[in-house]
Amino acid sequence: DAAVADNSVLGFVAREAKRMWPQAEHRKRSVAQVTKFAMAGDNQSRPLSQFLPRDIHKFAEQLVANGASEATANRYMASISKVFNHAVDEQAIVTAPKIKFYPSEQGRVRYFSDLEIDQMLSFFNDRGDWWMTDMIVLALKTGMRKGEIIALGNGTAEITDCGKWVHLPAKVTKTGKPRNVAITHPDAAAAALRLTAGLAGEYTKKRFESRWGLLKREYARNDDTFVFHVTRHNAASKMANELQVPTVIVAEALGHSSLATTQRYVHAKPETLADIGSRM
Repeated sequence: DAAVADNSVLGFVAREAKRMWPQAEHRKRSVAQVTKFAMAGDNQSRPLSQFLPRDIHKFAEQLVANGASEATANRYMASISKVFNHAVDEQAIVTAPKIKFYPSEQGRVRYFSDLEIDQMLSFFNDRGDWWMTDMIVLALKTGMRKGEIIALGNGTAEITDCGKWVHLPAKVTKTGKPRNVAITHPDAAAAALRLTAGLAGEYTKKRFESRWGLLKREYARNDDTFVFHVTRHNAASKMANELQVPTVIVAEALGHSSLATTQRYVHAKPETLADIGSRM
């Protein structure tokens, strides 16, 4: 009947999608994932309150059986989990199904995918945690460590008068040597300026860990490699893969004391290897 249809997965998503995913691109992808779940089996006709964990696990297992990776299935389950958790917040249902995500692959090369980056930025933008967004952006664009970014907020590090560099004194860097970090990318410069002005009023270790924990609950449960430090791997890999920066320059940009350390940060992305293969 109409009441049941209105409280179906699709009915609830139609009403609440903009609130769950304010950004259009993120919303479009997430709604598509949830719609695929809602159209499976008899899910379309069932109210939210009648779903059990096994219904979602069965859907994930079918995705994997049809060729999807477990990481992809986890992303679907993250979007589905968002719907049920939001339904609890809206008092549409009493409890949300407790979803068990696939474990991450141990020992795999780790850098954040474009999708994961979009999810992170959208998640914190949607929550109003501008400082988390800016920390991620600055780290991705420069390879700065979290502690080096925090130094901007407490005044230990500062933006140079020309506005093109963040000066990190020796007491801030891991190597004990001063370093200048280029913030010539407009996104990096804007993030650095905002963090300099306002991070001290937002950041505490506890608040950061709490916010990151919420992000992991949405998108990376059981993935122990999903940590902020991976942003440095992204920065190093982008320099090497996309910008063709020599390793010695990457080492200087990231503040590594040895090339051996840098080599652990620079990962050949699959698309880069595929491009190399096509040109052999």
